[in-house]
Amino acid sequence: MGDEMVHHGFWTEPDPEEARIVALTDALRDADGPADLDGGWPDALWRPLVDAGVLRWSVPAERGGEGLARPLLVQRYARLAEASLTAAFILSQHDAAVRRLTAVAESPRAAQWLGAIARGEAMATVGISQLTTSRRLGAKALTAAEIGPGRYRLDGAMPWVTGAENADVFVTGALLDDGRQMLIALASDRPGLSVLPAFDLAALQASRTAEVVVKGVEIDADDVLMGPSDEIGAQPGAVGTAGLETSALALGQAAAALGGLLAATADRVDLVEPVDLMRETWGAAWSTLIACARGEGDAAAAGSLRAQANAMALRATQSYLTARRGRGFLRSDPAQRWARQALFFLVWSCPSPIAQAAIRDLAGLCPA
Repeated sequence: MGDEMVHHGFWTEPDPEEARIVALTDALRDADGPADLDGGWPDALWRPLVDAGVLRWSVPAERGGEGLARPLLVQRYARLAEASLTAAFILSQHDAAVRRLTAVAESPRAAQWLGAIARGEAMATVGISQLTTSRRLGAKALTAAEIGPGRYRLDGAMPWVTGAENADVFVTGALLDDGRQMLIALASDRPGLSVLPAFDLAALQASRTAEVVVKGVEIDADDVLMGPSDEIGAQPGAVGTAGLETSALALGQAAAALGGLLAATADRVDLVEPVDLMRETWGAAWSTLIACARGEGDAAAAGSLRAQANAMALRATQSYLTARRGRGFLRSDPAQRWARQALFFLVWSCPSPIAQAAIRDLAGLCPA
């Protein structure tokens, strides 16, 4: 697709590892299409991340990681998403688990897992949708029953877990009969834990997102990261959705399509005006993202940004698909892949206010 599609000058944060990041994104870009077509575990995407030390980015320096500053970290997420949303999505779920382990780094078990992750010896993922946007109360909830001092038996399921079949540890949440919650580091080799076949998704099939069933798995106090308490979600870093990281991936996906559109403007004068406008809109959203990552924005700005990033991903990818005409509808063309993948932002960690904003935008209504 040419260098003009990739090196378009969208990124604003100076990166001390620029050459390494370019080499990594080039490798991911080459592997992304075949991984999407295959749908199996994408070792050709995951292995370059491990070999490049990407798993160390979000691990604190005192635990053997790089502890990147958030502005640079979200920019790198966006750059990875531009090259391969599948790779960036799997990484985002891994890093979501890392953030929750870091929040309780004084826990010996959390410190043990963080060290293994920093050394590239373990993969983590997060399975807490039952406590957030996919509450599954009743028989399907992941429940904990106390069976002794500091000991619990877990039963139920984690409904949506990315990379489940390859994970070494699940950071998950469980409910007790009295309504209290627990956050747990659950090793994947525990007897009674099984990963169901990956869901047949409309996009990102290679993320290997699946339901994890838990039957009579016993844990002790060392496995408990937080709780039991009345509301784990109220504790900073415990449960919440990805926030800025999700917006970074959406803007990275949009940047891929915008790069394609920019390349096409050399032969398509009719594209110049709409592409210029989309670049301007993208740039405003990107500036907000970096400002929020620097701590200069508030929660309202971050929430509004998520809606903007979602809309940008949808519009840019569909515009590129339209510009590619029939060629873009071939499974071998990235245009159709990006358009399918952009739909994921409408359902992934998408709280009701963000979903409502998307529906109003699609309906042509002004923001509420």
